[in-house]
Amino acid sequence: MRWWILGAIVSLIAVADAESQPRQPGVNGVPIRVRSGGNELVVEREAPVAYARLDQLVVDIARPAEPGAAPIRIVRAAPQQLIDYVLCVTRDGTLVIGARIETFDPGERRYVFTKGEIVRSYRPLDAPEGWLWLVEVVLSREMIVTLEVRAPASWPAESVTVTANHLP
Repeated sequence: MRWWILGAIVSLIAVADAESQPRQPGVNGVPIRVRSGGNELVVEREAPVAYARLDQLVVDIARPAEPGAAPIRIVRAAPQQLIDYVLCVTRDGTLVIGARIETFDPGERRYVFTKGEIVRSYRPLDAPEGWLWLVEVVLSREMIVTLEVRAPASWPAESVTVTANHLP
């Protein structure tokens, strides 16, 4: 009888401890997917921040990356393109977004690296819980997706949490 009571107490403590742990949004690994006009936006909910310095970002986006390495991707229907966005958070909290663009080559029947560039930068908005950026992504003529990107206000940022709001 004592072992049963001891087991029940240990189970209750384990459940209480698990429930008291903060749950991080988006940890389930299911990406955000939005489709419009034949295009698709795919965003990791817990997106890695690959760069802490602009010079690293500038050098790295000028060359092709490993397939599927970007936390934010747009697949365009026309022209057939893959646009992979990578993130940099600087020491002062500026979010810098770099893009690698690959265009489908019908002769080679594959996507080929076209160019890499810095596309935007965002100063953080005032938020008591850390850094907050609102990033607008034009998915099609009919849809702009606003990504709400958050990170603790500590540098270097290793990842950001992303949620999305659709604006038709």
